[in-house]
Amino acid sequence: MRSKTETIIGALRVLAQDIQSGDGVANAAIAEAADRMEELCSELSFYRKLNKNFVEAGRICAQIYIARNITISDNEVLASLKEIDKLYREENHN
Repeated sequence: MRSKTETIIGALRVLAQDIQSGDGVANAAIAEAADRMEELCSELSFYRKLNKNFVEAGRICAQIYIARNITISDNEVLASLKEIDKLYREENHN
């Protein structure tokens, strides 16, 4: 059975508080490991969302490419590019 990452981070935080270490090195190392795991999970989540947006942007670009070959107006191309811009602006605010 595989534990959730959040569960492991919580367990590390409890261990960091409960371990009896004379110099506190073990406590600090465990606490830092929990902090780093949390940071990595946050970054991974961000990059997964960004990747999803890249896929969506690619879909929009493909539509533009196909549409340009069928001859669409510049306004329609600009509207599609605004959709891509919106995806990334929303992601940066979340």
